[in-house]
Amino acid sequence: MSKNNILKLEINNKTKHLEKYLRPQWTWKTYTFIFSLISALIFVIIDLEINLIKLFSDSSKYFGDIVGRMLPPDFSNFKSLIQAMFETIEIAFLGTFIAIVLSIPVGLFSARNIAPNYFVFLLARVVTIFFRAIPEFIIAMILVIAVGFGAIPGVLALGFHTMGFLAKFYAEDVEHVNKGPIEALKASGASKRQIISFAIIPQIIPSFVANNLYILDRNIRMATMLGIVGAGGIGYELQSSFRMFEYERVSAIIIIIFITIFFIDHLSSFIRSKIK
Repeated sequence: MSKNNILKLEINNKTKHLEKYLRPQWTWKTYTFIFSLISALIFVIIDLEINLIKLFSDSSKYFGDIVGRMLPPDFSNFKSLIQAMFETIEIAFLGTFIAIVLSIPVGLFSARNIAPNYFVFLLARVVTIFFRAIPEFIIAMILVIAVGFGAIPGVLALGFHTMGFLAKFYAEDVEHVNKGPIEALKASGASKRQIISFAIIPQIIPSFVANNLYILDRNIRMATMLGIVGAGGIGYELQSSFRMFEYERVSAIIIIIFITIFFIDHLSSFIRSKIK
């Protein structure tokens, strides 16, 4: 046997134990999953009585009609639309601030590794799930009835709802931190406050900023819609334009919303790139 064949045989023997981890990508489980997914989609379409042929054949005609009515955009009241858009940004900014302030303690108590006890952990988790489960629209509708029309219902609706999301994000980040610094501080006799301040917070700062920017971006988009239920901002202008069949003004509002979201998205991406 030649030297090359011996070397090849030795390499094959060393890697033979890895063959059991090599599995084909397309197994019966894959085909079963695909078949189940397609069956579920077909069932949903039939149950909802959706006629796909009629949908695609009619939608093009109606879509072309509505686009024709929306052109050209009407920017005659540009100043008032910009003011409404600025109010929307203010609603989203203040709502995000409230969400951050509320979610920090709730998020810390929702983390298994630093919660004082199981009861506090369970209570914090129930709070986060409760506010995540109720959409902003429902909270805003309740608050509009309670405190009246304006920006306050929008601010509180965004603050309470996104508090649940941020608290969940914070808790997951805290639960997945590197345990080395925590164990080192525990061994040196550090208190729980010191462990949180010097071992946990420095590790979650990048994700903390990124999550807050994401929520701010999301809240600006949602704040544009909360005006439909009377929570102020450019959403109220959008609803009024639809009710008055002023489609040219609707297209102008959509353009302003798009440009604002586009700018904020790039700004948040730039900030996230600087903190990594």
